[in-house]
Amino acid sequence: MQLSLALDDRPLLPRVRDRLLARLGPQRDGRRRDPVSQLVRSMLGSKTRDEVARRVFTELRRRYPSWHGLAEASPRTILRIIWPVNLAAPKAEQLPQAVRMIVACTGRLALDHLADLDEEAAMQWLRRLPGIGSKTAAAVLNFSTLRKRALVVDTHLLRLGCRLGLLPPDADCDTGYEQLMRQLPDAWDADDLSELHRLMTLLGQTICIAHAPACSACPLRDLCPRCGV
Repeated sequence: MQLSLALDDRPLLPRVRDRLLARLGPQRDGRRRDPVSQLVRSMLGSKTRDEVARRVFTELRRRYPSWHGLAEASPRTILRIIWPVNLAAPKAEQLPQAVRMIVACTGRLALDHLADLDEEAAMQWLRRLPGIGSKTAAAVLNFSTLRKRALVVDTHLLRLGCRLGLLPPDADCDTGYEQLMRQLPDAWDADDLSELHRLMTLLGQTICIAHAPACSACPLRDLCPRCGV
């Protein structure tokens, strides 16, 4: 095994994925929301722990079985529901604005038209909505039923990318997205990208944490120029 690893001269990202798959196992999830619901879920999840965002999304969906109701709700009413998430006040303003803008631009509350656009055009369309950056836009495209080839780059992927030398130290989510997308094998599809996101996020949550990473337990330690730093 050591000999085969030493002779592995493939680009770094495929090696990273294979190591993480061997350690963590497959991380594929067949459940997909419609694009508008994924937009709401991803906006709530920005800078917020997953378990908190899931709970708040479930309550928001209970209160508004149709997102048309969210479009008509006041920010104050929305804030009373979503207060546990980080940045709740601006999100309470942006959520109904984004839903109303979708209706204004498409004539209905749906994002199905994005299926006919290439990934870059779809990303740019979404980023015109209030509160939508590259991370949220990529999540809508990749995690929803649109199933597009877009990598969701969060703080964990940024941290791992910088430590592994895949990204410059000052990379943000926008530059991280652009640079990592260029490094992905062309053969990888949307499901491969969502799995890579989950694998790298899981490593970032458990081993390659922000402070005092557990480098001795990391399956990528021999690939990492910052091992132990």
